Amino acid sequence: MTVKIERGQIVTVERGQRAARRIPGLGLLDGMAVVWKHWAGSFRKNQGFHDIHGVFTFEYPEERPKLPEAYRNMPILLYDEETGHELCTSCFQCERICPPQVIHMTQAKDPATGKPVPAVAEFVIEYDACMSCGFCAEVCPFDAIKMDHEFELSTADHRRLTVFKEQLNRPISYYERIAPTMWAEVREGAMKKLQGNIKRRPDVIGMAPNLAEKIAARRRELEAAAAAAAAAAAQEAPAAAPAEGRKLTPEEKAAKLAAIKAANAAKKGGGAAAPAPDAAPADEKAARLAAIRAKNAARQAGEAPAAAPAPDAAPADEKAARLAAIRAKNAATKGADGAPDTAPASEAAVEHPPAANTAAPSGEAATGTGAAPADEKAARLAAIRARNAAKKAAEQQGE
Repeated sequence: MTVKIERGQIVTVERGQRAARRIPGLGLLDGMAVVWKHWAGSFRKNQGFHDIHGVFTFEYPEERPKLPEAYRNMPILLYDEETGHELCTSCFQCERICPPQVIHMTQAKDPATGKPVPAVAEFVIEYDACMSCGFCAEVCPFDAIKMDHEFELSTADHRRLTVFKEQLNRPISYYERIAPTMWAEVREGAMKKLQGNIKRRPDVIGMAPNLAEKIAARRRELEAAAAAAAAAAAQEAPAAAPAEGRKLTPEEKAAKLAAIKAANAAKKGGGAAAPAPDAAPADEKAARLAAIRAKNAARQAGEAPAAAPAPDAAPADEKAARLAAIRAKNAATKGADGAPDTAPASEAAVEHPPAANTAAPSGEAATGTGAAPADEKAARLAAIRARNAAKKAAEQQGE
Protein backbone atom coordinates (compact mmCIF):
# COMPACT_ATOMS: atom_id res chain seq x y z
CA MET A 1 0.00 0.00 0.00
CA THR A 2 1.42 3.37 -1.02
CA VAL A 3 0.88 6.46 1.13
CA LYS A 4 0.39 9.57 -0.87
CA ILE A 5 1.10 12.96 0.71
CA GLU A 6 0.04 16.10 -1.06
CA ARG A 7 2.72 18.73 -1.34
CA GLY A 8 2.21 21.81 0.74
CA GLN A 9 0.08 20.08 3.41
CA ILE A 10 1.27 20.31 7.04
CA VAL A 11 1.23 17.11 9.10
CA THR A 12 0.94 17.77 12.87
CA VAL A 13 2.40 15.14 15.26
CA GLU A 14 1.25 15.29 18.88
CA ARG A 15 3.71 13.94 21.51
CA GLY A 16 2.47 13.78 25.08
CA GLN A 17 0.05 15.86 27.00
CA ARG A 18 2.28 18.95 27.26
CA ALA A 19 2.63 19.07 23.53
CA ALA A 20 -1.16 19.00 23.31
CA ARG A 21 -1.53 21.89 25.77
CA ARG A 22 0.53 24.25 23.67
CA ILE A 23 1.13 26.58 26.63
CA PRO A 24 3.50 29.39 25.64
CA GLY A 25 6.73 29.53 27.74
CA LEU A 26 6.31 26.07 29.25
CA GLY A 27 9.61 24.78 27.79
CA LEU A 28 11.48 27.71 29.29
CA LEU A 29 10.08 26.95 32.72
CA ASP A 30 11.09 23.29 32.41
CA GLY A 31 14.66 24.32 31.63
CA MET A 32 14.80 26.67 34.57
CA ALA A 33 13.58 23.86 36.83
CA VAL A 34 16.49 21.66 35.80
CA VAL A 35 18.96 24.47 36.47
CA TRP A 36 17.44 25.14 39.87
CA LYS A 37 17.62 21.46 40.79
CA HIS A 38 21.32 21.20 39.99
CA TRP A 39 22.14 24.48 41.69
CA ALA A 40 20.39 23.44 44.87
CA GLY A 41 22.07 20.02 44.78
CA SER A 42 25.54 21.56 44.57
CA PHE A 43 25.24 22.54 48.26
CA ARG A 44 24.80 18.96 49.39
CA LYS A 45 27.75 16.86 50.53
CA ASN A 46 28.74 13.64 48.81
CA GLN A 47 29.15 11.12 51.62
CA GLY A 48 29.70 8.16 49.29
CA PHE A 49 29.85 7.01 45.71
CA HIS A 50 26.10 6.51 45.53
CA ASP A 51 25.44 10.02 46.90
CA ILE A 52 27.26 11.80 44.06
CA HIS A 53 25.02 14.50 42.69
CA GLY A 54 25.19 18.03 41.49
CA VAL A 55 27.91 19.65 39.40
CA PHE A 56 31.53 19.30 40.47
CA THR A 57 34.93 19.81 38.76
CA PHE A 58 38.67 19.26 39.36
CA GLU A 59 40.72 22.14 40.65
CA TYR A 60 42.74 22.10 37.44
CA PRO A 61 45.71 22.41 36.97
CA GLU A 62 46.51 21.64 40.62
CA GLU A 63 44.40 18.50 40.39
CA ARG A 64 44.51 16.36 37.28
CA PRO A 65 42.24 13.51 36.29
CA LYS A 66 43.66 9.99 36.33
CA LEU A 67 43.79 8.86 32.73
CA PRO A 68 43.45 5.19 31.74
CA GLU A 69 46.54 3.38 30.39
CA ALA A 70 44.96 2.99 26.96
CA TYR A 71 44.42 6.74 26.65
CA ARG A 72 46.09 8.03 23.51
CA ASN A 73 46.92 11.56 22.51
CA MET A 74 50.12 11.93 20.43
CA PRO A 75 52.91 9.49 19.49
CA ILE A 76 56.30 9.48 21.27
CA LEU A 77 59.56 7.51 20.88
CA LEU A 78 61.17 5.40 23.63
CA TYR A 79 64.85 4.91 24.48
CA ASP A 80 66.70 2.89 27.14
CA GLU A 81 68.27 4.95 29.92
CA GLU A 82 71.00 2.39 30.73
CA THR A 83 72.49 2.14 27.24
CA GLY A 84 71.11 5.36 25.75
CA HIS A 85 69.97 3.50 22.62
CA GLU A 86 66.62 4.14 20.96
CA LEU A 87 64.23 1.27 20.36
CA CYS A 88 63.35 2.55 16.88
CA THR A 89 65.10 0.79 13.96
CA SER A 90 63.56 2.86 11.11
CA CYS A 91 61.57 -0.07 9.71
CA PHE A 92 59.10 2.45 8.17
CA GLN A 93 56.04 0.47 9.32
CA CYS A 94 54.51 3.44 11.15
CA GLU A 95 55.18 5.75 8.21
CA ARG A 96 53.39 3.39 5.82
CA ILE A 97 50.32 2.81 7.98
CA CYS A 98 49.73 6.44 9.07
CA PRO A 99 46.35 7.52 7.57
CA PRO A 100 47.13 11.28 7.30
CA GLN A 101 50.81 10.57 6.38
CA VAL A 102 52.28 12.84 9.05
CA ILE A 103 55.25 10.59 10.04
CA HIS A 104 58.58 11.05 8.24
CA MET A 105 61.87 9.27 9.03
CA THR A 106 65.38 8.66 7.69
CA GLN A 107 67.44 5.52 8.30
CA ALA A 108 70.94 5.84 9.79
CA LYS A 109 74.04 4.62 7.91
CA ASP A 110 77.45 3.45 8.99
CA PRO A 111 79.90 6.32 8.28
CA ALA A 112 82.73 3.86 7.54
CA THR A 113 80.95 1.57 5.07
CA GLY A 114 77.91 3.60 4.06
CA LYS A 115 75.61 0.63 4.70
CA PRO A 116 72.29 1.13 6.54
CA VAL A 117 72.09 0.11 10.18
CA PRO A 118 69.01 -0.62 12.34
CA ALA A 119 68.70 2.89 13.74
CA VAL A 120 66.81 6.06 12.87
CA ALA A 121 68.73 9.18 11.88
CA GLU A 122 65.76 11.57 11.84
CA PHE A 123 62.12 11.22 12.93
CA VAL A 124 59.47 13.91 12.40
CA ILE A 125 55.74 13.95 13.29
CA GLU A 126 53.33 16.73 12.34
CA TYR A 127 51.23 17.08 15.48
CA ASP A 128 48.92 19.62 13.87
CA ALA A 129 47.65 16.99 11.40
CA CYS A 130 47.90 13.87 13.58
CA MET A 131 44.51 12.26 14.29
CA SER A 132 45.71 10.25 17.35
CA CYS A 133 44.46 7.00 15.89
CA GLY A 134 47.27 4.95 17.48
CA PHE A 135 47.91 2.82 14.37
CA CYS A 136 51.64 3.59 14.53
CA ALA A 137 51.91 2.25 18.09
CA GLU A 138 49.97 -0.89 17.22
CA VAL A 139 52.00 -1.79 14.13
CA CYS A 140 55.49 -1.08 15.57
CA PRO A 141 57.29 -4.47 15.84
CA PHE A 142 59.90 -3.13 18.28
CA ASP A 143 57.53 -1.29 20.70
CA ALA A 144 59.48 1.88 19.99
CA ILE A 145 56.53 4.23 19.40
CA LYS A 146 53.79 4.71 22.01
CA MET A 147 50.89 7.08 22.62
CA ASP A 148 51.49 9.83 25.16
CA HIS A 149 49.07 11.06 27.83
CA GLU A 150 50.12 14.70 27.57
CA PHE A 151 47.25 16.80 26.18
CA GLU A 152 48.40 20.37 26.91
CA LEU A 153 49.68 21.11 23.40
CA SER A 154 48.00 24.45 22.70
CA THR A 155 50.41 26.99 21.25
CA ALA A 156 50.31 30.12 19.16
CA ASP A 157 53.43 29.07 17.24
CA HIS A 158 52.30 26.77 14.46
CA ARG A 159 55.85 25.68 13.64
CA ARG A 160 56.25 24.11 17.08
CA LEU A 161 53.66 21.50 16.14
CA THR A 162 56.19 19.92 13.77
CA VAL A 163 58.03 17.80 16.35
CA PHE A 164 61.48 16.28 15.73
CA LYS A 165 63.22 13.31 17.34
CA GLU A 166 64.78 15.37 20.14
CA GLN A 167 61.29 16.38 21.36
CA LEU A 168 59.74 12.95 20.72
CA ASN A 169 62.24 10.94 22.77
CA ARG A 170 61.07 9.69 26.17
CA PRO A 171 62.83 7.25 28.53
CA ILE A 172 61.30 3.84 29.08
CA SER A 173 60.68 4.72 32.72
CA TYR A 174 58.36 7.55 31.60
CA TYR A 175 56.06 5.23 29.66
CA GLU A 176 56.31 2.59 32.39
CA ARG A 177 54.99 5.17 34.84
CA ILE A 178 51.92 6.12 32.78
CA ALA A 179 51.16 2.60 31.45
CA PRO A 180 52.77 0.00 33.76
CA THR A 181 50.55 -2.92 32.76
CA MET A 182 50.86 -2.37 29.02
CA TRP A 183 54.65 -2.04 29.19
CA ALA A 184 55.05 -5.14 31.39
CA GLU A 185 53.37 -7.19 28.68
CA VAL A 186 55.91 -6.24 25.99
CA ARG A 187 59.02 -5.40 28.03
CA GLU A 188 60.87 -8.72 27.68
CA GLY A 189 60.48 -8.91 23.91
CA ALA A 190 61.30 -5.25 23.37
CA MET A 191 64.53 -5.38 25.40
CA LYS A 192 65.65 -8.61 23.72
CA LYS A 193 65.20 -7.05 20.28
CA LEU A 194 67.02 -3.91 21.43
CA GLN A 195 70.09 -5.89 22.53
CA GLY A 196 70.23 -7.56 19.13
CA ASN A 197 70.06 -4.19 17.35
CA ILE A 198 72.74 -2.61 19.57
CA LYS A 199 75.28 -5.17 18.33
CA ARG A 200 74.76 -3.92 14.78
CA ARG A 201 75.10 -0.21 15.63
CA PRO A 202 78.63 1.24 15.45
CA ASP A 203 79.85 3.83 17.95
CA VAL A 204 77.05 6.21 19.10
CA ILE A 205 74.71 5.64 16.15
CA GLY A 206 71.19 4.89 17.37
CA MET A 207 71.59 6.69 20.67
CA ALA A 208 69.26 9.40 21.89
CA PRO A 209 70.61 12.83 20.85
CA ASN A 210 70.44 14.13 24.42
CA LEU A 211 72.63 11.23 25.64
CA ALA A 212 75.03 10.65 22.72
CA GLU A 213 77.36 13.51 23.66
CA LYS A 214 77.30 12.58 27.35
CA ILE A 215 78.17 8.97 26.58
CA ALA A 216 80.96 10.01 24.19
CA ALA A 217 82.41 12.32 26.85
CA ARG A 218 82.22 9.54 29.41
CA ARG A 219 84.07 7.21 27.08
CA ARG A 220 86.82 9.77 26.63
CA GLU A 221 87.13 10.12 30.41
CA LEU A 222 87.43 6.35 30.85
CA GLU A 223 90.08 6.12 28.12
CA ALA A 224 92.10 8.92 29.72
CA ALA A 225 91.85 7.26 33.14
CA ALA A 226 93.00 3.93 31.67
CA ALA A 227 95.96 5.62 29.96
CA ALA A 228 96.95 7.35 33.20
CA ALA A 229 96.75 4.07 35.12
CA ALA A 230 98.92 2.34 32.52
CA ALA A 231 101.50 5.13 32.71
CA ALA A 232 101.59 4.92 36.51
CA ALA A 233 102.03 1.14 36.35
CA ALA A 234 104.89 1.56 33.89
CA GLN A 235 106.65 4.00 36.22
CA GLU A 236 106.28 1.69 39.20
CA ALA A 237 107.70 -1.27 37.26
CA PRO A 238 111.52 -1.81 37.44
CA ALA A 239 113.50 0.17 34.90
CA ALA A 240 115.55 -2.80 33.65
CA ALA A 241 113.57 -5.39 31.75
CA PRO A 242 114.19 -9.04 32.73
CA ALA A 243 116.44 -11.18 30.62
CA GLU A 244 113.47 -13.23 29.48
CA GLY A 245 111.89 -10.12 27.97
CA ARG A 246 114.59 -9.56 25.38
CA LYS A 247 114.59 -11.24 21.97
CA LEU A 248 116.38 -14.59 22.02
CA THR A 249 119.03 -15.50 19.49
CA PRO A 250 118.57 -18.56 17.24
CA GLU A 251 121.10 -20.50 19.33
CA GLU A 252 119.26 -19.70 22.55
CA LYS A 253 115.92 -20.61 21.00
CA ALA A 254 117.29 -23.99 19.88
CA ALA A 255 118.83 -24.68 23.29
CA LYS A 256 115.63 -23.64 25.07
CA LEU A 257 113.53 -25.92 22.86
CA ALA A 258 115.88 -28.85 23.50
CA ALA A 259 115.69 -28.23 27.24
CA ILE A 260 111.87 -28.08 27.19
CA LYS A 261 111.60 -31.34 25.27
CA ALA A 262 114.08 -33.04 27.60
CA ALA A 263 112.21 -31.76 30.67
CA ASN A 264 108.88 -32.97 29.32
CA ALA A 265 110.32 -36.40 28.60
CA ALA A 266 111.81 -36.49 32.11
CA LYS A 267 108.45 -35.53 33.68
CA LYS A 268 106.71 -38.40 31.86
CA GLY A 269 109.17 -40.88 33.39
CA GLY A 270 109.47 -39.08 36.72
CA GLY A 271 106.90 -41.26 38.54
CA ALA A 272 108.83 -44.50 37.85
CA ALA A 273 111.04 -46.19 40.38
CA ALA A 274 114.70 -45.26 40.73
CA PRO A 275 116.84 -46.87 37.99
CA ALA A 276 119.37 -49.58 38.67
CA PRO A 277 123.06 -48.59 39.13
CA ASP A 278 123.92 -49.82 35.67
CA ALA A 279 120.86 -48.20 34.05
CA ALA A 280 120.93 -44.73 32.56
CA PRO A 281 119.03 -41.97 34.49
CA ALA A 282 115.87 -40.28 33.13
CA ASP A 283 117.63 -37.18 31.87
CA GLU A 284 120.19 -39.28 29.98
CA LYS A 285 117.40 -41.21 28.26
CA ALA A 286 115.65 -37.98 27.32
CA ALA A 287 118.89 -36.55 25.93
CA ARG A 288 119.51 -39.70 23.91
CA LEU A 289 115.97 -39.61 22.51
CA ALA A 290 116.39 -35.93 21.59
CA ALA A 291 119.72 -36.70 19.88
CA ILE A 292 118.18 -39.58 17.88
CA ARG A 293 115.36 -37.34 16.71
CA ALA A 294 117.89 -34.66 15.69
CA LYS A 295 119.94 -37.20 13.70
CA ASN A 296 116.85 -38.48 11.90
CA ALA A 297 115.83 -34.93 10.99
CA ALA A 298 119.38 -34.23 9.71
CA ARG A 299 119.38 -37.38 7.60
CA GLN A 300 116.04 -36.49 6.04
CA ALA A 301 117.42 -33.07 5.16
CA GLY A 302 120.54 -34.65 3.61
CA GLU A 303 122.87 -33.24 6.24
CA ALA A 304 125.28 -35.32 8.31
CA PRO A 305 125.62 -34.47 12.04
CA ALA A 306 128.75 -32.47 12.59
CA ALA A 307 131.38 -33.39 15.14
CA ALA A 308 131.66 -31.46 18.36
CA PRO A 309 134.25 -28.68 18.42
CA ALA A 310 137.43 -28.73 20.44
CA PRO A 311 137.09 -28.01 24.15
CA ASP A 312 139.19 -24.89 23.96
CA ALA A 313 136.96 -23.35 21.26
CA ALA A 314 133.40 -24.21 22.40
CA PRO A 315 130.88 -21.92 20.63
CA ALA A 316 128.00 -20.18 22.36
CA ASP A 317 125.42 -22.68 21.13
CA GLU A 318 127.36 -25.60 22.68
CA LYS A 319 127.54 -23.76 26.00
CA ALA A 320 123.81 -23.08 25.85
CA ALA A 321 123.14 -26.75 25.10
CA ARG A 322 125.30 -27.83 28.05
CA LEU A 323 123.44 -25.48 30.34
CA ALA A 324 120.11 -26.78 29.00
CA ALA A 325 121.18 -30.37 29.64
CA ILE A 326 122.16 -29.53 33.23
CA ARG A 327 118.84 -27.79 33.86
CA ALA A 328 116.92 -30.73 32.36
CA LYS A 329 118.81 -33.22 34.55
CA ASN A 330 118.15 -31.13 37.66
CA ALA A 331 114.44 -30.91 36.80
CA ALA A 332 114.31 -34.68 36.25
CA THR A 333 116.10 -35.27 39.57
CA LYS A 334 113.61 -33.07 41.44
CA GLY A 335 110.56 -34.69 39.74
CA ALA A 336 111.70 -38.30 40.33
CA ASP A 337 109.68 -38.56 43.62
CA GLY A 338 112.74 -38.57 45.84
CA ALA A 339 114.92 -40.79 43.60
CA PRO A 340 118.65 -40.41 44.28
CA ASP A 341 120.87 -38.65 41.84
CA THR A 342 122.82 -41.50 40.24
CA ALA A 343 125.27 -39.40 38.28
CA PRO A 344 126.61 -36.55 40.45
CA ALA A 345 129.72 -36.21 38.34
CA SER A 346 127.78 -35.58 35.10
CA GLU A 347 127.56 -31.84 35.66
CA ALA A 348 131.28 -31.57 36.10
CA ALA A 349 131.79 -33.63 32.98
CA VAL A 350 129.51 -31.32 31.02
CA GLU A 351 131.08 -28.15 32.38
CA HIS A 352 134.65 -29.46 31.89
CA PRO A 353 134.60 -31.96 29.02
CA PRO A 354 137.69 -34.14 28.42
CA ALA A 355 140.19 -33.50 25.70
CA ALA A 356 138.80 -36.20 23.43
CA ASN A 357 135.56 -34.31 22.70
CA THR A 358 134.91 -35.97 19.40
CA ALA A 359 132.47 -38.63 18.36
CA ALA A 360 133.81 -42.17 18.48
CA PRO A 361 134.07 -44.10 15.23
CA SER A 362 131.17 -46.31 14.30
CA GLY A 363 133.25 -49.46 14.71
CA GLU A 364 134.54 -48.70 18.19
CA ALA A 365 132.76 -49.59 21.38
CA ALA A 366 132.04 -46.99 24.03
CA THR A 367 132.71 -49.23 27.01
CA GLY A 368 136.47 -48.77 27.46
CA THR A 369 138.13 -47.38 30.53
CA GLY A 370 138.94 -44.09 28.84
CA ALA A 371 135.38 -43.65 27.43
CA ALA A 372 133.23 -40.76 28.59
CA PRO A 373 130.22 -41.41 30.91
CA ALA A 374 126.76 -41.88 29.37
CA ASP A 375 125.45 -38.52 30.59
CA GLU A 376 128.44 -36.74 29.01
CA LYS A 377 127.69 -38.39 25.69
CA ALA A 378 124.07 -37.30 25.97
CA ALA A 379 125.19 -33.73 26.59
CA ARG A 380 127.45 -33.86 23.54
CA LEU A 381 124.61 -35.14 21.38
CA ALA A 382 122.32 -32.36 22.67
CA ALA A 383 125.05 -29.81 21.84
CA ILE A 384 125.41 -31.20 18.32
CA ARG A 385 121.68 -30.98 17.81
CA ALA A 386 121.55 -27.40 19.06
CA ARG A 387 124.43 -26.37 16.80
CA ASN A 388 122.77 -27.96 13.76
CA ALA A 389 119.54 -26.10 14.55
CA ALA A 390 121.50 -22.86 14.90
CA LYS A 391 123.21 -23.39 11.53
CA LYS A 392 119.88 -24.07 9.90
CA ALA A 393 118.36 -20.92 11.41
CA ALA A 394 121.38 -18.85 10.29
CA GLU A 395 121.06 -20.16 6.73
CA GLN A 396 117.39 -19.28 6.66
CA GLN A 397 118.16 -15.76 7.88
CA GLY A 398 120.93 -15.41 5.27
CA GLU A 399 118.50 -16.37 2.50
